[in-house]
Amino acid sequence: MFTCECCGRTSTTKGYLVVDHIIPRKIDKRKQLDKDNLWVICKRCHWYKCMLEDDVYTDGLFLENIDTSKSWSKDEVRQWILDSIKRHDENKDD
Repeated sequence: MFTCECCGRTSTTKGYLVVDHIIPRKIDKRKQLDKDNLWVICKRCHWYKCMLEDDVYTDGLFLENIDTSKSWSKDEVRQWILDSIKRHDENKDD
């Protein structure tokens, strides 16, 4: 059994969890194989992580994106994802 490092969900289903780069490869290729830049998250958390990336990173501005990536720690990314899931679930119940 494997556990999502973000939300804590567990699964034995193949493909439910993915290895994700906390700082995306497109932003800093130097961290591509850095184990401190990798985490295992479920597909739901990964979807929200992609939404975060779309919000905070700009197209083509390498230096600006590198600076942005330094301001998002693993814990801050996790908290943003969990807050987004919570807001989504609350709105779904309305």
